[in-house]
Amino acid sequence: MLPGSFVERQRACGRANCRCADGKNLHTQYQISVLVDGQPKTFNVPTALVQQVREHIALRKRFEAAADTICNINLRRFLKQKEKP
Repeated sequence: MLPGSFVERQRACGRANCRCADGKNLHTQYQISVLVDGQPKTFNVPTALVQQVREHIALRKRFEAAADTICNINLRRFLKQKEKP
């Protein structure tokens, strides 16, 4: 599992003779955005790892959704127990 968000950006590299210089054929850049010590940080993701990083972030999101469901079930059970004499 990985924290953060996966971001796909289109950008120019800045080289005058590159195909992206016209602003139309931009390069694709992949990044992961996370909080590190409370501060937002962005890290580049190599193209070879894009699918793996996407899967790891999706796994964390599924885990958090499952944990939220479990917490809500437990809260309802607790409130029912509390109401009983």
